[in-house]
Amino acid sequence: MERVFNIIKAEDFNFALTNLLIDLYSSQYEKYFDELFLDENEINKLTDEELDKLTKVAAIIEYVGNRQPRAKLYDWIYSASLKLEEPYVPGAPKESVARIKRIFSAPKEFSLRNVFFDEKTLKPV
Repeated sequence: MERVFNIIKAEDFNFALTNLLIDLYSSQYEKYFDELFLDENEINKLTDEELDKLTKVAAIIEYVGNRQPRAKLYDWIYSASLKLEEPYVPGAPKESVARIKRIFSAPKEFSLRNVFFDEKTLKPV
């Protein structure tokens, strides 16, 4: 639970997400997925900003976890509370073709939550 809270409360959220991705794609990924437990009751206690961040974290965890053979995915990542009202499409202007393309081609882990990261930024180097 601590790892998840550290990410959503981090001073630099994007840096915390980058570190999470590095861990989830590492050779020791099973250990890092095990650290991502969160009591679902805690979701209801989060501020709107924290809930927004947790939604993005859940999308990333599920996306990577579905591609790692022995990743442990906890029930909290599937919470109905983890969906943004407005599409989140970082780096794509609101009226752009790139934004529309990303929304229509997004993997289910993202589209279910209204979070649309560029998949290329989520892949290991």
